[in-house]
Amino acid sequence: MPRTRSDSPPDVVADRPSTVDGTPTHGRLALVLGSVFVGIVGTVVSFWGAWTAPAGIDEAATMSAARRSLPELWHMAHNVDGVHSLYYAFVHVWFRFLPYDLATLRFPSAVAAGVAAALLVVLVSRLTTLRAGLIAGVVLAVLPRTTSSGLQGRSYAMSIAVAVVLTLIFVVATDRSIQRRPRAWLWWLGYTVVAVFGSALFLYSALLVVAHACTMLIWQLTRRRQGATGRAGLSWLVAAVAAAAGTVPIVLLTSGQAQKQLYWIGTTLSVDGRLADSVFVLQYFGLSTVLAVVSGVLALVGIVAVLVLRRLRPWVAAIEIALPAVVLPTVIVIVVSVVVQPLYNSRYLTFTTPFVAVLVGLGLAAVRWRTVSVVGLVVFAVVAAPQIAQQKEPDHKTGSHWRDVAAYVAAERERLPDLGGVDGVYYGPLPGHPIRTTEYVSSSYPAPFRGLRDVTLVRTAADVGELWADRSPATAIPRLRGVDRMWYVGATTAEQPAAVGDRLEAHGWRVETRHRVDDFVVVTYVR
Repeated sequence: MPRTRSDSPPDVVADRPSTVDGTPTHGRLALVLGSVFVGIVGTVVSFWGAWTAPAGIDEAATMSAARRSLPELWHMAHNVDGVHSLYYAFVHVWFRFLPYDLATLRFPSAVAAGVAAALLVVLVSRLTTLRAGLIAGVVLAVLPRTTSSGLQGRSYAMSIAVAVVLTLIFVVATDRSIQRRPRAWLWWLGYTVVAVFGSALFLYSALLVVAHACTMLIWQLTRRRQGATGRAGLSWLVAAVAAAAGTVPIVLLTSGQAQKQLYWIGTTLSVDGRLADSVFVLQYFGLSTVLAVVSGVLALVGIVAVLVLRRLRPWVAAIEIALPAVVLPTVIVIVVSVVVQPLYNSRYLTFTTPFVAVLVGLGLAAVRWRTVSVVGLVVFAVVAAPQIAQQKEPDHKTGSHWRDVAAYVAAERERLPDLGGVDGVYYGPLPGHPIRTTEYVSSSYPAPFRGLRDVTLVRTAADVGELWADRSPATAIPRLRGVDRMWYVGATTAEQPAAVGDRLEAHGWRVETRHRVDDFVVVTYVR
């Protein structure tokens, strides 16, 4: 066999020996420093503004779940949000050591985004060159889907990191099997463990194993002359089957929950322009059509350059890995959504984001001149910047005004005189979500509501094993024994707060204060 050059990729790309980690010894320091730098950039870009961006509905659900005990979480996982139960358990443990705040809630996601970017540098460097790896890592760090995930107290950013880890293990394990290196089976065992972990973190991530199946099939058909690809294929198959078996309990746990949780998606998914806009723009690029077009052009340039130019032909494995990982999960989810039940939402495919970054990075790295690549990367970041900045704005999310409502309640509780009894709270309809209540607000911003008695509570969310409490109907009289002041916090609807106000007035209560915060109304009643 010919000896490897300093930038030679591993055997899945060409029939050349490589070091154990796929990187020449004298280039390891540069790889480590470069990946760490990109990881820090990714964390900072995602986390910056985490203390000012408002809470969203999903984050309210996270905090509702994370405040319960682990047995209570296990109970809830059998009824709702089983796909997020592992992440909820992590957040529960996280807040055993840190006080709750939106910034502390989001910090692990920002770190996960940075780790994903750093590891993508390692993965792409192994398949191509360090320059291409650094470019791909930075692209991932500034993609709006990454920064949005890194700014949320949800599992999506972690699913990005797990996707990169799983694919890196896939590449290393394949190389070691082809090269007949000792203990290759340990890498395939690691592949199984990480695949199961990723599925437990977010079930859709299991589709990445399907994408790897496509990649492995391509290698079986095109790399036969390069060595024992059959051994690698068989090893992957065993690991994939074991991962599928490990995922079965997760599937059984969450089966039947989709219809309950995803009612807001609707009963059908239309294949139309709106879906196309979601897949080709919103799924990775925020609301920027320009960024989507630029990324698409760069990805196409990278694919064509690698397939046509002889000097880039060794990079073809990067395409063989990235393209199936972008296309197959999205196609599968859309087909199931059209034929069986709507399951598609752009953020559910977040774990495919690293592979978009790989394709875009190949386009930027394909040119010979390093300066051109750097300038192109800077331009790409500049085009992405408005979307990233918008994600940090105080009014960006659905819950943009929740903070203002909570702040008003806190200020009024300080200002109003103490009546000597207990203050109660009536959680009214959540604006824009008539079947939900403003319990979402107190879950996201608990401090202003601490000490208030929930006057419509029948059974707590933990008792019923749901995200939200079981409440008395709007027609019922609130439980007001021992309560001297009641706070109504909710939307103004055809019924509320007029209905509760009429019933209170009939029992000797009167309106003390009334204040509107956007589409919320906060009313206090006293005896």
